[in-house]
Amino acid sequence: MNNIIFITGASSDIGVELIKSLKEKCLIIAHYNNNIVRLTELQKEVENIIFPVKADFSDEKSIIKMLDKIEDEIGIPNKIIHLAASKFENIRFKNVNWTDFMKDINISLGSITQILNRFLPKMDLEKKGRVVTILSSVVLGLPPKALAQYTTVKYSILGLMKALAVEYASKKITINCISPSMIETQFLSKINERVVEFIAQSHPLKRNATVFDIIPTILLLISDDADYINGVNIPITGGINF
Repeated sequence: MNNIIFITGASSDIGVELIKSLKEKCLIIAHYNNNIVRLTELQKEVENIIFPVKADFSDEKSIIKMLDKIEDEIGIPNKIIHLAASKFENIRFKNVNWTDFMKDINISLGSITQILNRFLPKMDLEKKGRVVTILSSVVLGLPPKALAQYTTVKYSILGLMKALAVEYASKKITINCISPSMIETQFLSKINERVVEFIAQSHPLKRNATVFDIIPTILLLISDDADYINGVNIPITGGINF
């Protein structure tokens, strides 16, 4: 199989719908931490083969074990989509410590750093590849209050992606990000429902984003039509002016 797509956080709402939307023939490496049942059930719905791989992204050894398994048993992915992240939560800066920051940094930034450190040099040999990372609208302007931890991590990933986009541009490897406004998924399970509803009513479209608003852009960025799109962070905000 020449088309291997690696999706981190594949058992998430976005991950599941993305896998359903992949019409091209491919092998899907689907990372999960706890919810393999969702991926097992999904295999009954799609024609592409799903290869689940387990890893706790807060544990470096677990990530290395996952990467070894992918390389030894499947092969080198030519497309990487990074969805994995800690759940969105409003926490005031005075109530977080460096350990909290480090946990989120490891899960979101540390994981993709290790993944790309392993696979980008090998994608380089093939002179073709796609990397897409989901960030957030918090990197588009001044973020909401009580999101210092979340915002810091997203900006860190954005910096890494832009640096790598420059480094690998001549290798025909494109590295891009998308930054959606609030998406109604299980990712918001720690946010008060009234806050989610208030944000929806404050939006020009009177609703928050759904996974179906996000997926078309991901599909574009991993397609051959995106050969000339590199190093960008695409806002998907439904008209919010940041």
